[in-house]
Amino acid sequence: MDLEDYAEFCYDQTGSVALRIVPYFQDYKMLLTQANIDISLPEYLSLGIFTTGLISAFVFSIFGLIFFLSSGLTGLFTAFFITLFISIISASLLYFYPKTLVSSRASVIRDMMPFATMYLSTLAGTGNSVSEIFTKLADVEEYDEVATEAEKISRDIETLGMDVSEALERGADRTPSEDLEDLLRGLEHVITTGGSVREFLNQRSDALMDDYQRRIEKFADQLGLLVEMYITVVIVGSIIFTAMSAIMSSFTGFDPTIIVAIQVILVFLGLPIITGMFIIFIKGISPGGVM
Repeated sequence: MDLEDYAEFCYDQTGSVALRIVPYFQDYKMLLTQANIDISLPEYLSLGIFTTGLISAFVFSIFGLIFFLSSGLTGLFTAFFITLFISIISASLLYFYPKTLVSSRASVIRDMMPFATMYLSTLAGTGNSVSEIFTKLADVEEYDEVATEAEKISRDIETLGMDVSEALERGADRTPSEDLEDLLRGLEHVITTGGSVREFLNQRSDALMDDYQRRIEKFADQLGLLVEMYITVVIVGSIIFTAMSAIMSSFTGFDPTIIVAIQVILVFLGLPIITGMFIIFIKGISPGGVM
């Protein structure tokens, strides 16, 4: 069962409740579109209500049984508060999930834009029409989310029968990326005023590539500082802690086996976890691009 089927099932169960609160979540219509979540707002709200309710029922049944057998009726109150806490977390995750997707897609598009715009410029220079260059861009999987947005524009033109200007304006309204929005609105203006599409795309690709290079240089400076901090704090710090703990154990009277256990946990568990978190952090702040 994919997301669309599950959302439809949830709407069948809790749609009447979801429709009552739709007016309070009107901003989520565009948010779902920008997040590329292909379900309606009532369906997403139904999904949130049904999923949160299902999780709450499961958690309360498990913890309620455990605490009731151990503490009686008092245990049910404990299980209730645990269930309430987990329900709030579940609802919060579903609430912020589209916003997280929008931010992620915007970041990917920003990284891909210099290369995708250069490709569009090349296609425009070979005599392709605007609709053709977006159709061909949509076929290049390496451009990831940019290709996804291009596919929507191509669909609006080829399938829905929109004119190019209308499709570009609609694409600009739904994209989560400011860079892509500026490109589409600028391209729509060039077409309306009869300017050169190729010249416009050349200028935009140059500007985007300059911005990309500046971000690469800034990241290189940050990376050097972060690596120095990692070596100093994590590597050297763990060595100093290991040495100092061995020395201090002889003065404090701690059981040597406890000290050894702490050192083993630090070296074989703590260091890999910290290193993994460091790698994820570096990957998160690094500019991407076509590999």
